[in-house]
Amino acid sequence: MKRFVFTFGFLMILVSSGILFFQWMGFTTESAGESSVVEVSQSYSIIHKEDEFQVTQTIHFPSTIPSDPLLIKWPAGAENFTCKDKEENKCLTKENGEFYVSTLNQDPQEITITYSLKQSTKAESVPLRNWYPVLSGISTLKTDIQLTEKSSRNGKWIAGYPSSNHKKLDYIDYYFFSGRGEPSDLVWTKESWKESGSATVKVLTEEGGPAGFDELDSLESADGFVTILITDNIKPFKSPHLIVINDAYGEQLKSIRQSLLYQTLSSSDEDAWLKELAVSILLNETPYSPKPAWAYKQLKDGLSTSQWDDLRQKIKNQSVDRVMFDEAVSRVTGFKCSYFAEGVKGNEHPLLILKANKPMKVNRKSIQIPYISYQQKEYIQFPEAVEALGIEMKELQPGVYFTSVKGNTLRFYIDEDYFIYNEENYGLLGKPVQMIGDTIFMDIHWYEKLFDVEVKNEENAIKILKEM
Repeated sequence: MKRFVFTFGFLMILVSSGILFFQWMGFTTESAGESSVVEVSQSYSIIHKEDEFQVTQTIHFPSTIPSDPLLIKWPAGAENFTCKDKEENKCLTKENGEFYVSTLNQDPQEITITYSLKQSTKAESVPLRNWYPVLSGISTLKTDIQLTEKSSRNGKWIAGYPSSNHKKLDYIDYYFFSGRGEPSDLVWTKESWKESGSATVKVLTEEGGPAGFDELDSLESADGFVTILITDNIKPFKSPHLIVINDAYGEQLKSIRQSLLYQTLSSSDEDAWLKELAVSILLNETPYSPKPAWAYKQLKDGLSTSQWDDLRQKIKNQSVDRVMFDEAVSRVTGFKCSYFAEGVKGNEHPLLILKANKPMKVNRKSIQIPYISYQQKEYIQFPEAVEALGIEMKELQPGVYFTSVKGNTLRFYIDEDYFIYNEENYGLLGKPVQMIGDTIFMDIHWYEKLFDVEVKNEENAIKILKEM
């Protein structure tokens, strides 16, 4: 009887464990599915009349829309927003100043968004840049653009896609563009163009001008497609599909290589700037847009040459997202990186501050003090790190700290390149104590030198040893 009870109890435990296991697997699988990026195709219908562009955007989902609302960021100057699913239900909401797209339909295949933009078209050329909204949680595989021109009919609209068509009718001009990835920038110009190029690069030059690059053959094996306008009459700009330059030589081939490589990478539309950053890292070339250019500089300043080369290897052939970048930087530096997951939110110029992801000890006693790597130097929180040694530190006034060690006085000034030792000024090449982010830190070199300690950054712990 006892054996039966034991066996029955054991079987019940196994069954319960199995049920819990499969429930957990179902939960994690469902959670992973909900958090994944959905690949979509998009089509745009643009009607241009005088200074107004009326835009209808249709997003085609492969099966279902994510259950969570999608944050939508409108282009600058956009207005008159609407959103409907295929059942004609309204799907645009606003919370805390931000717009979200959601749907009442349980299994939508399509969502239609409309908005308008105003831009003067009285100039000789009209670039239409960053003209489309960006939604979170989606990645655009293909884009079709139909443009109906009702006013500016003595010129031509140009996009960066390989497929284009222009029909001049009695009362309107009709354009169609199609290509891979997110929407291309557009430009309208009165110029007549001479076309040349290759399978991956189309070069448009002013009538009678030079016919492009001799070096285009070297790009034949590249994936993607880019259109280059060479003219002195349009202000130069660079984008993933369309580039305007003033000549066909020198550094301009870099822009083409960047755009073609960009198109081989995948990311969500909201994180498309990370593709530009990845391209620039792989090619060792500064990005052309401000946001990735700032992140590129932070990485260049924060990583050693060997770490930088290792990072380039880590991001090859990777899907581009914030988690991938944070994990890659963490692996090459040995410090925890959350720069891309956290630092880029709501801050135009976040700092790359890497945090030690291991316990800290002072003479074998555990302490909770931040230890970081910043611009290839290591720092520890001040004045807490000094006080952890049993040394009293006084703040004489905001930003000025005073202490004494073995009868010698020390005075520190936040963000200054000197300190006062026994009332004598010691000028330095760097700042011994500085504000990094919103926390005060001390350079480990000066921490060791001035307080007679040795800091060992070992595999399993950071140890601070007080010299006897």
